[in-house]
Order: sequence, then C-alpha cells, then structure tokens
Amino acid sequence: MYNVVTFGEIILRLSPPAGTRLFQTNALTACFGGSEANVAVLCARLGLRAAFATKVPQGELGEAALRSLACYGVDVSPSVRGGDRLGVYYYENGAGFRPGRCVYDRAGSAFAGAKAAEFDFAAILEGADALFLSGITPALSDEAFAACLAAVSEAKKNGAAVYFDLNYRSKLWSESEAAKRVGELLPFVDVFISSLYQASDVLALGADTSAPDEACAAVAAALFERYAFRAVALTVRRTFSADKNGFFAMISDGENAYFSEKYETQIVDRVGSGDAFSGALIAALARGDGYESAARYAAAAAVLKHSVCGDFAIISDDEIRALADGGTGRTVR
Repeated sequence: MYNVVTFGEIILRLSPPAGTRLFQTNALTACFGGSEANVAVLCARLGLRAAFATKVPQGELGEAALRSLACYGVDVSPSVRGGDRLGVYYYENGAGFRPGRCVYDRAGSAFAGAKAAEFDFAAILEGADALFLSGITPALSDEAFAACLAAVSEAKKNGAAVYFDLNYRSKLWSESEAAKRVGELLPFVDVFISSLYQASDVLALGADTSAPDEACAAVAAALFERYAFRAVALTVRRTFSADKNGFFAMISDGENAYFSEKYETQIVDRVGSGDAFSGALIAALARGDGYESAARYAAAAAVLKHSVCGDFAIISDDEIRALADGGTGRTVR
C-alpha cells in the first residue's frame, strides 16, 4: 500500500525574521515540522506513496498541521485526534559565529501522551515497504517509546524495512538514557542513520573522529558487529560558522563504504537537513539505486535543504540529481 510510513510528532515552529533574536521582535513566522513529518513530505515530493501517523489535538491547529503535509501528497489518514495541545518550538537562525537556537515548548503534547493502542499498526503497515522513525520520538515519553516498540515490531512482522535516524537531542534526554532505549529499538532496524559524531558518542563506540573518512568506516564496522543492519548511513558536518558548513555522507553495507561528494554550503535554514538526507535516502533505495548512488543523492538533498526556509525540504528530484551530478548553483534560465 505505502512505500513508506513515518511515525512521530508534528509540531508548530515559530521563528523571528532573519537577523533578529527571539522576542526581539513582535513578528514570528509560523510553519509546521518535526523529523518524521519532514521525511514524509520529501518522500512524497520524490514520488513515493508516503503516509504519516501522529496524534494531534482536536480543532483548528491540529487540522492545520495535518493539512500542511496533505498538501504535498502525504496520506495523514493513519493519524489520530485527541489530547490537549500541539507541541511548539521556537527557532532562532544563527549567523556568523552566533549559533542557531531551539527553545522547546512541547511538554504535555497530544503526541507525547499517545498510547500504542491508539494506532492500528497492523493495518497501517500492511503491505508497506518501509517504516521510518527517529530518536526524537522515543525520547518524548514512556508512552511514545512503547509506541515506537510496537511500530517497529509490527513492521518486522509485515516485512517492512525499518529506517531509524538516531537524531539525538540533548534537550530531550541524556546520552545514557538515549543509549538504553535506542538499544532496545536497534535490533529491529534495517537501515541505521546518524551523524558520525552522535553515533560514536551516544552509542559509546569511542571512535577517533579527527579523521572523519576513516572514522565513518570504523563506526560502521562497530555497528555491524553489534547489530544485523542491512546498511549504515553516516553524515559528517563541519561547522565553519552558523551560516557556512561542510557536509558529506557515507553508506556502508558491511563490506564496502560509499562516500558522497564533499560540499561547502551557505545556510539559509539548517533545520531539516538531516531529515532531507533520510527522505532522499529512502526514495533512492526504494527505486533500486545502489548505495554509492544513494549516498550521493541523499547528501545532495541535505545540502539543498540548507537553502530553503522552514522545516520541509521543498526541493525536487531534478534539483537533487543536478547537484549530485556536479551542479554549481548557477542560475537556470
């Protein structure tokens, strides 16, 4: 039925205009986002049959959140209604050597209180090719963690590939808490996604990350020793400043490591770039690309997302392919 189902929280994002600080101005731009929502949007834009399962409060705000995905072709029918509020986060874009900043206001959200029994995962995942979730979701509450376990367990019963992005957030839980709970999910995972540094630190792999290419291979090898993954995808970011980063990615199948191009990119909005990587990776593997091609494609999508405001990667397959094939950002006339 679906090429990919994503499961997680959609939240309201409020941001001040570029160059201003949070609450320096009365004007805040609103949009919706969240890791699994962002992945679903890009997958749908790239031609996959994508569905998103979440819980939102009854009323105008919850419906607006779901419509923000549905307008890009994401099927939101697996989502449920209830609870008291939609989670919110405030995001202040960085500039120069002032880093970007997130302030969360998501405690007690509808999704954080959602129980596994509210979602008919057997029906949602019947015939699905893949399930995607990130480490943000099990960090939200005991109930959310239990729902994640139920989702990945049902995915394995249905033969759906499980994609999991570690996506560690220090404002949500400690590294030790993350390692324990993520460790219970990873035996169900087929494709593991993470930044190099988070994988090494949170999962206590102890890699020497001073030479990132070699570290990617070493971290992947350590992960394959622990888990029966089909593939490990690692991203590497070098921060020159808040608005200029280096970025590349690697995918390993346990025998070979495949690297993307190494990019330096200016940043309009960094949020969602990792989700763009995950969404493009799912799309590339769904259409049968090899890991080398998928690494190049997914990294190009992540780099392009840095140029788009908001959480969603409003980019096209043609744009991603053009960059992956050596595009330069030259004006198209």
